[in-house]
Amino acid sequence: MSQLAQPSLNDFETVFKPFLEVGRRSLGLVNGAYSTEFDEENFAQNDWDLRLIEQAEQLDVSATSIPIEGAVDRQVVAIDTSSIVVAVGRDGIILGIRGGIAIRNMLGLEIQRVGPFIVYLTPENITSILGSIFGDLPPLDLSSYQLDGSIQKTLASLLEKRLQEYVVKQFKDSIILVDGSLSAGPQDNPIWLVSRILEEARPRGNDILAFSKTSILQFWSSIFTDDRLGAKPPYIIDMTWLIERLEMRVRVLGRTFLARLSSGLSAYRVDVATCRRVEEVFGSLLKSDSLIYGYPELLILAHDYCTFTKNDVIAIQAMLRKLGAEFFREDSIRDMLFNPIDRR
Repeated sequence: MSQLAQPSLNDFETVFKPFLEVGRRSLGLVNGAYSTEFDEENFAQNDWDLRLIEQAEQLDVSATSIPIEGAVDRQVVAIDTSSIVVAVGRDGIILGIRGGIAIRNMLGLEIQRVGPFIVYLTPENITSILGSIFGDLPPLDLSSYQLDGSIQKTLASLLEKRLQEYVVKQFKDSIILVDGSLSAGPQDNPIWLVSRILEEARPRGNDILAFSKTSILQFWSSIFTDDRLGAKPPYIIDMTWLIERLEMRVRVLGRTFLARLSSGLSAYRVDVATCRRVEEVFGSLLKSDSLIYGYPELLILAHDYCTFTKNDVIAIQAMLRKLGAEFFREDSIRDMLFNPIDRR
């Protein structure tokens, strides 16, 4: 029952106060912006050469079955974030970022939204805004961060890591589910920050499972079939050795598995950081949370509750207009030619 004696998640504004203050000040700089077409983010991960799949045909691998009978029912906490470009200004871009946390235990299900955080990023304020995310944490070397096409992903990822650190310090004896991987090294996943999250999770008995929906390992599941492995789901395949060879520019903190947790074609890359037996952690996950196409339902809920809708963007733009911002719609040849016919 110790896992149920958890603090309430009610002090997010305190944790992110510096970021909120800097973000609000940045909105005062918006005096003209072009609204953008609504589109959900779509960030590809681990874009490796597909020819590597052919090499897998010669490998001798084995599957580790996941025991469900006798598995311990544990608290599960899922974290995800979403970001969107609200508008493009004369000197920068307006970004919206929101987090979602879903918690399931013997008391039931709880879901909380964090944000949205709205910021206007310019070349002049990018350093102060990124630095404000970390509050009193050791600062990053922010001199290499630029206002380019990757800044949306970078800002969202850094905020997500900050949220993950907050969660692992608030909960104990829990399975923490995150979206993506435990790869560290790029600007949006600094090694010191990912390492710090794992180090803070360990003494509190928290296990971290990072599920990747867009990894080349998913294609390998067509080679490592049930018949070839002589196994039936749920099972995992240790792929740590392969990831260490392939991800030369980053460092994977933890072990990497190809996990097929239910019947069907769905298999996922899962990075694991735990002091327990890995199959024991997966068994507790299957005992404590439902699966949808082999993917934890709690992560889906966290994603759904943080994702921006078109109505969210309209509401954010209305709020910015009250602050004095003006929005202009960029001319579209299609709109000018076909709107009278399409009635869009």
